[in-house]
Amino acid sequence: MPKRIYFMRHPKTEVPQGICYGISDVKPSEQSLAKAIQKGHSKFQGVDFDICFTSPLTRCTLLAAAFVPAEKIVRSRYLREIDFGKWEMMPWADIAPEEQQAWGEDFIRCKVHGGENFLDVQKRVLTFLAQVTQTGYNNILVVTHAGLLRALLAHLLEASPRKIFAIHIDYGDVFCLEWHNSEYYKVKYL
Repeated sequence: MPKRIYFMRHPKTEVPQGICYGISDVKPSEQSLAKAIQKGHSKFQGVDFDICFTSPLTRCTLLAAAFVPAEKIVRSRYLREIDFGKWEMMPWADIAPEEQQAWGEDFIRCKVHGGENFLDVQKRVLTFLAQVTQTGYNNILVVTHAGLLRALLAHLLEASPRKIFAIHIDYGDVFCLEWHNSEYYKVKYL
């Protein structure tokens, strides 16, 4: 029997446009949380989750609590968003243009901000995937961030990290990974 791992992106946050954030613990508005919950219910169609793994950031834990009881929620540091280092919560307009250019030219390896790059995030999410696929759970909910989802999809689809950003992942979006083994799996966008 395959595992079904449902990956869900958190709700829209209250952070104003133009602010750089990743690991900062920013909250969603009540309206955006309600919208993501409604979206999830329409996608999950009554799935009874065995467990939920979530990023420890509030924008994810609040959403996770809407779908599973507290005793089934496991916070995982592997699922947190990218660390933008000294750029966290800075307006993009205040970040040195040459630093932004260096990041834009090689976000896959660059750490000009002192935080993480794409490969760091991908390493974390693949460590998580290796662990979760070895559990005895079959219906698993994972609430996390777009950066992690893209890093995971780039690996699963053997896609270029630069090209994976062509996949739109909106707030509250869900995809299901039907996992048989590391050589055979299916990705379904719900």
